[in-house]
Amino acid sequence: MKNVLITGGSKRIGRELALFFGEKGWNVIIHYNRGDYNAEELLHNLKNNYPTQKFHIVKEDFSSGATAANNLFEKINALNIKLDLLINNASIFIESSLAETSSDIFSENAKVNLETPFFLMKNFYKSFKSGVIINILDTRINNNYSSHGIYSLSKKSLAELTKMAALEWAPNIRVNGVAPGPVLPPIDKGSEYFENVVNKTPLKKSVKLDNLLNSVYFLVKNDSITGQIIYCDSGEHLL
Repeated sequence: MKNVLITGGSKRIGRELALFFGEKGWNVIIHYNRGDYNAEELLHNLKNNYPTQKFHIVKEDFSSGATAANNLFEKINALNIKLDLLINNASIFIESSLAETSSDIFSENAKVNLETPFFLMKNFYKSFKSGVIINILDTRINNNYSSHGIYSLSKKSLAELTKMAALEWAPNIRVNGVAPGPVLPPIDKGSEYFENVVNKTPLKKSVKLDNLLNSVYFLVKNDSITGQIIYCDSGEHLL
């Protein structure tokens, strides 16, 4: 039975990934930072639904960057688990133009969205020597809109890291990415904002969670693909 670590796995897309891989027969390690209740509830549901599989939750604040990544891997090692798959899903999404970006906003985005995933990937490579890494990106990596400037820059960098690591760590580790578009409304935005985003996409529809999850799984299962990014975004990257 294979093992997956999903960062930011207790809420939103991360939670859906955890449920999806549980249903597929995987053992799942769910990383979270805030929301102990959500993590415990998800753990309880998975254990009840799939009693022959193993599930764990691990808490870590990614705002410390490399330190957080190292701490998380120490916890994984303490569980005596060999990971087959790492999904870097955790991120922060702060609305701030370039001109409005403070040093604190810059640092927090860089650490959570780029530095921590980088060192998780490095630890995965050093610890297990083989497997699959999937980075959850954002369709924004293909444009230069700056409403969430440093967020977009951090995701652009993670996309380039995806390709660079795929080349350096082949053939034993495959690294790919999925760049979602409008799947769920941002936490601080209402349905009207979300509908406006959806209606601007070429397909004029939101991204179904099933389509996003299956895009991730396609990259996990297809062992001829590395260094690729799938835009699962209703065509938004074309704009």
